[in-house]
Amino acid sequence: MESVIGTGSHAESSEIPYINEMTPMTSSSQEEEHEEGKKTACVRDQSPSREKADDYNDKKMTSVRDHSAPDGGWGWVVVIGSLGIHIIIFGIEKSVGILMKKFTTKFQQSASVTAWVATLPAGMRLLFAPVCSILIQKYQYRPVVLAGSILMGVGNCLVYTPSVVVVGHYFSRRRGLAVGIATSSFGAFLFPTLIEYLFDQYGFRGAFLMLSAIALNTMVCGCVFRPLKTIQKYKSETALINNGSPSCDINGGHLSKPISNKRHTLCDNCVHCCKSVNKYTRKLLDILGNYRYLSFCVAIVMFSIAFQSAYAFIPLYSTQIGITDQDSTYIIAVTILADGLGRIGIGALLDMGCVKQHRIMLYSISLLLVGAVSLILPSTRTLAELLVVCSIYGVLMGGIISQKSVIVVDILGIKKLADAFGLLSFFQGIGVFVGPPITGLLRDIKGDYSYGFYFGGGATVAGATIFFIANVIHLTKTDCLNSVEKEEQL
Repeated sequence: MESVIGTGSHAESSEIPYINEMTPMTSSSQEEEHEEGKKTACVRDQSPSREKADDYNDKKMTSVRDHSAPDGGWGWVVVIGSLGIHIIIFGIEKSVGILMKKFTTKFQQSASVTAWVATLPAGMRLLFAPVCSILIQKYQYRPVVLAGSILMGVGNCLVYTPSVVVVGHYFSRRRGLAVGIATSSFGAFLFPTLIEYLFDQYGFRGAFLMLSAIALNTMVCGCVFRPLKTIQKYKSETALINNGSPSCDINGGHLSKPISNKRHTLCDNCVHCCKSVNKYTRKLLDILGNYRYLSFCVAIVMFSIAFQSAYAFIPLYSTQIGITDQDSTYIIAVTILADGLGRIGIGALLDMGCVKQHRIMLYSISLLLVGAVSLILPSTRTLAELLVVCSIYGVLMGGIISQKSVIVVDILGIKKLADAFGLLSFFQGIGVFVGPPITGLLRDIKGDYSYGFYFGGGATVAGATIFFIANVIHLTKTDCLNSVEKEEQL
């Protein structure tokens, strides 16, 4: 700021050179004339003050809104911070099958009741995502993450949603790769073995205390989420000041913004709050009015039924077919590792120039493949077969989860990412809440975990088909419009 102030002072001194050309004056008279000259220069800079102040605010807001993604630099630090958050959150959530076995042993409840252990943490994280989107726009990323790090459940939402949205704003050309790395949760595959070790060494209560301490480290990761708007806002204000500020403070020649003396009463705040709620509701309805986005939400709801149930019941299914507890822990670890590789690999693949234009269609095909693998999984009967199927399952699931925000941008644009991603996470939370309890209920009725995988696979295929058809309709309409435009030009 020293350079900025210096520039402003130089501008002021250049406005009043005529003072020194007048008749000799005393030192006090010179100082008085110098202050009068500064006032005159300040008033001259402000005329017409209202128009220039408005023009200054318009330029500043336009600069903030039109900020561009740097595609690197500090963005890679943000990616590392987001990666750390995903390792911790998903390392615990994807080990929920191990936790379910511990809860079943301790409380001796039915599968449908114990399934809520798998549902509540992930469900709360996703269902409150729209609220988190509002908080991000109000307070930016870091304060929201720091608040969420202290909590679990809803707190995970305050940590997870900013960690995805902030990466999307820092990258444009390499957004798919950056989001894939950030959401890969590469390292989360160590958590199943770690959790088993913590329960063996510290018991039921001690293990959860240790997991809480690990989860608190998301606060450190969130500290690097420097908002991109702040950087661009500082640059724009510096440029405007160097070109001539709309206002100045005669106390020492320092520059300042126009001061507003408007007082907000309680009634004004209530009216403002109601207007904000109405505005946000209209934005969400406008987003849902896009039929491709709406079909995407339906597909994610259906996919989440299978996604959450898989991690919850694969260890129990492996025990059902005679696999030991230790080997079932390795199955989950391999699935999580494949998940991380899929997030990076599929993200890089969908960012390739020849593939990017078909990214949404390939994504819908991936959803269909996940449903097919979920239907095949109950036919496995050996450890080797289950490892192979779970590896394929993990790769496809990782790619689908990591590219959600990228697909949202492809459909709606970057400006609607925060609101649209929060709404999409809400729909995903519905699937997470429905999946494990239904799978547990089917097991209680039929006595077999296979029926839960059939249910999840069928739901995923149905949702993927809806999304695929919506995109086919969109491509057909786009081709027709392009043909009409070409004919009109000819």
